[in-house]
Amino acid sequence: MRTRHLLTLMLTAAAGTASAAYSGPKVSLTFLHGFTGADRPVMERLISQFNTSHPNIQVRAQAQPWGTTWQQLPSLVASGRAPDVVVINEDQITNFIARGAVSPLTAAELKSAGINTASFYGPLFKTADYEGKSYGLPVSSVAYVMFYNKDLMKKAGLDPNKPPRTREELLKATQACTVDKSGKKAGQAGFDAKNLDTWGISLYNNWVGSRAAYAAILQNGGALTDKSGNAAFDSPQAVEAVQFLVDLVQKHGVARPNSTEEAELAAFSQGKVCFFPSGQWYLDRFEQQKMNFGVAFMPRVGTKQDAAWGGSSHLTLPKQRANYDKNKRLAALEFMNWLTQPAQNLTWTSTGSLPTQAGVAKNAKFASAPISGVFAKLGNIYATSGVPWMGQVLTPFDNAWANAYSGKKSVKQALADGVSEANKQIVQARKSFQ
Repeated sequence: MRTRHLLTLMLTAAAGTASAAYSGPKVSLTFLHGFTGADRPVMERLISQFNTSHPNIQVRAQAQPWGTTWQQLPSLVASGRAPDVVVINEDQITNFIARGAVSPLTAAELKSAGINTASFYGPLFKTADYEGKSYGLPVSSVAYVMFYNKDLMKKAGLDPNKPPRTREELLKATQACTVDKSGKKAGQAGFDAKNLDTWGISLYNNWVGSRAAYAAILQNGGALTDKSGNAAFDSPQAVEAVQFLVDLVQKHGVARPNSTEEAELAAFSQGKVCFFPSGQWYLDRFEQQKMNFGVAFMPRVGTKQDAAWGGSSHLTLPKQRANYDKNKRLAALEFMNWLTQPAQNLTWTSTGSLPTQAGVAKNAKFASAPISGVFAKLGNIYATSGVPWMGQVLTPFDNAWANAYSGKKSVKQALADGVSEANKQIVQARKSFQ
């Protein structure tokens, strides 16, 4: 469990690493972000620490819901009233970049500010890239992981310290964990998949559930979009990967059909399911419940690479009016550099964020933490970004997963229909960027 004392120690450590590189006149910066929950006090303390250690830069933060920022930012930029620094999430950043609302970070100014882009996990940093240019620095990160119940694994005859890592291991483990109410295991004669007492894995029908399919597609060499920015999640690689997941329900009976995230979350908490793929944001919940659980990277059910979905937040510099104070940009870069340093990133992980860089992941703080089970592969986390119309891709993709998982359509038909719908929406979306 994280404690106030630990947070204080980390903030104190952060104070010792601060060194002001900006030497220009005193400036005041506005910093717009959406950290409005339990993470807000941590961000406020970090900003206070920065202001104390940088007397010629004063950062004034404004916290508001993310959706409010997405609505306001275009008009703020157009009217010359944009904040100096704004945090933009992975699902929105490419759209704002393509609309000209965010200015690129040149290699020269990044170097001058002392920002080492190579210190970040590669795919995470590239989430804010577009057409060969960089537009942001990652400040926060979440990921899709696989929680597992150690007690249930042990009861099923599995090693509770060795979660499945491959397609074959996952199928074998989920079958071992699945028992119907008469005591028969998956694969045995008379097994009743419609009346399960315990089951192997949680699959479910919302956007979070579809991220299991996203991971499987990437692992199998597929993608959501092609090089032209059109939807492409109906490729043979995608169909084969998603078919494996659907077979866990419809063929092998090791997952419940047409379930919800809420139902599967409750089942995992009650010790009814071995493996629960979801966002790592449930970590505190399971710790508070004092469950005997572990956290693993998503098993590689594809044949090409390790991959999992990740969400992230990036520090960006909005496009400013023509007579914008150059000293403010230099000061903003200094603030961005400071806030993404290892000491500050370590502090930020107390909010539940994952480390944004390998150096932080190696900190002794995480030595015995359950979440450390995914750290070796944080460089294999991929956000759903890269095209301005990702929203027009994701909603049809999520619906396609729901249709395939529920059995309303075959996997091939569900993905094909999803791509067709996505590309119709993309045609309309492209018009706003012409």
